Amino acid sequence: MESFTEMGKKLSVIKGILTNKIKVCEFALTNICSAQCSFCTIWKQQPKVVVDTEKAIKAVRHLSRLGVRFITLTGGEPLLHPNFEKIAAECSKENIITSILNADARLFTEQRLDALKRAKVDYVAISVDHYTNKVEFESRKIPGLLDHIKKAVSELKKRKIKTVASILISNFNHNCLGKLFKKCEELGFDTIAVNYPEFSESPVYTLGGEAIKLTNVQVIKALEEVIKLKKEFKIVNPVDSLNNIISYLKKETPPYPCLGGYLTLFVAWNFKVYPCMHLAKSFGDVLDLKPSDFKKMPCNKCNMSWYRDFSIFFHGAKSLKPLIKEVGNLGKY
Repeated sequence: MESFTEMGKKLSVIKGILTNKIKVCEFALTNICSAQCSFCTIWKQQPKVVVDTEKAIKAVRHLSRLGVRFITLTGGEPLLHPNFEKIAAECSKENIITSILNADARLFTEQRLDALKRAKVDYVAISVDHYTNKVEFESRKIPGLLDHIKKAVSELKKRKIKTVASILISNFNHNCLGKLFKKCEELGFDTIAVNYPEFSESPVYTLGGEAIKLTNVQVIKALEEVIKLKKEFKIVNPVDSLNNIISYLKKETPPYPCLGGYLTLFVAWNFKVYPCMHLAKSFGDVLDLKPSDFKKMPCNKCNMSWYRDFSIFFHGAKSLKPLIKEVGNLGKY
């Protein structure tokens, strides 16, 4: 049976859809990270920063007033923010569906697990790169990571927090996704979310490296495999979005441009707001953000899944097809 908090969050989403006032946000709480991922340089950044807790709470309230109904607390590593519980709890108070993105499952201590439960976090997404510990270590420099993930997923389930395997297509896994998805199932994950490899020259969120230097042909083949595997595994990426990215990679005009900066936004650890992690131009400070700042400027400059997957549902009549499909999938997730 759903709690009042869960029902409140879902009603808030329905209201947002009906009033066309719904947005999703990634909020980076820190650039501190205990992983050393081969495709990301955030862990090297100096100086190290954690967002001010009181300002972060004000930011969550302001984002809620602007229509944010989904928020992912990210980093760096959000669990390394000393007051992540207070910030996540504020999201729940505002009836925002809240997820935490984790790169290092060693951090799920009893204290942090209980804090996630108290804060009423809805989802925890844990990064998984391969089905063996050996390759996981090559990717993130964390020994025995799969064992830590298995324990973390089990403990999160005991606390009734849903778990998502967050998989970035890379040189480590693009040709063995079936085995990787099977491993995620064995680890106990509720669902799988696939992220598309993307380089970013953002002054805040730099992404790149040899691990994700794949050809378009390699990525297209991997995405076609994901579409096939959706019949076997609980993969949340909509088929229409996967096909949309395939069109983009084939240099065709994708039927669903990204709506970053209109429906989706990224709040960095300096409280500056960006349309996404890719574009370098900021809207300014989050507390100064106004409804008029959200402008519909369809974009095809990158293939970042978190922004593009959500965007496909808000293109008028042509979005009815993916909407109807995904409503039918809601029971799976």
